[in-house]
Amino acid sequence: MNTIQSVLRSRRSASKGRSLGVLVASLVLAVPTALLASAAPASAASVSSAARTPACGSGYVCIYKGDIFDGGSHHPMVYRFYRYGTYNVANLIGDYTVKNCQTGGAGVQGLTGYNGTGSVAWNLNVNNCSTGLWTSLTSTNSVRVYA
Repeated sequence: MNTIQSVLRSRRSASKGRSLGVLVASLVLAVPTALLASAAPASAASVSSAARTPACGSGYVCIYKGDIFDGGSHHPMVYRFYRYGTYNVANLIGDYTVKNCQTGGAGVQGLTGYNGTGSVAWNLNVNNCSTGLWTSLTSTNSVRVYA
């Protein structure tokens, strides 16, 4: 006998207040089962599409976790900047790749302080989207995109 048949049978023989309690109790028990069924592991197709390093589009500066030229297939993009300016960054601990895909001679540099203060930790003034700077960004707290 399924849960709905059981609730309907209980409803016929019990008072209205009691049958409502049975109905609510059975729904509470049925909902977690439905949630567990929908929480199936990702299929191989969705895993393989998520395992690609996203491209850095023309006009952008992109920061990726790890060395994107190491032959590995998955390096998440953690920051992407398009406009000139100074941006605070956080939690850049370890090695990252910075790609400067801007046009017109724009550069990008990492600074040790927030809001563009402190000393220059690294500078990438080459606009070439096929190369990048692979370095530790642990001391980087802000990034400045400049003309």
